[in-house]
Amino acid sequence: MASRLEGTIDYPGLLIFEMAFYSFYATIATAVNAIKYRGHTHPMFTAARISSFTAALVSMLSLEIAMTARFGAEDISFRKQMTALTGLGVCSIVLIMAVSMIIKSSTWFKQSHN
Repeated sequence: MASRLEGTIDYPGLLIFEMAFYSFYATIATAVNAIKYRGHTHPMFTAARISSFTAALVSMLSLEIAMTARFGAEDISFRKQMTALTGLGVCSIVLIMAVSMIIKSSTWFKQSHN
């Protein structure tokens, strides 16, 4: 699928379109399900929403990597900087969601067992 050329990965154009389709599908499906099930406060529903959102974020990060490899191959420093910044953003968002989920689920369990 991907071949190595001078330390970079070259993604075929069709693969990038497939990745883009899946990334946008995952993002839209996550948003629709978040709106559809927003009234459910059980920690399992929250975990499912956060897991879907995390998968959509990672999918978008993968799409960015593939697109910068395909269309911005001449500027390696730009590619590394963008990937690092986006990766940091994704990791930060996932960490904040995980901490929030832990806090909300622990308070939910305390309230339900009293």
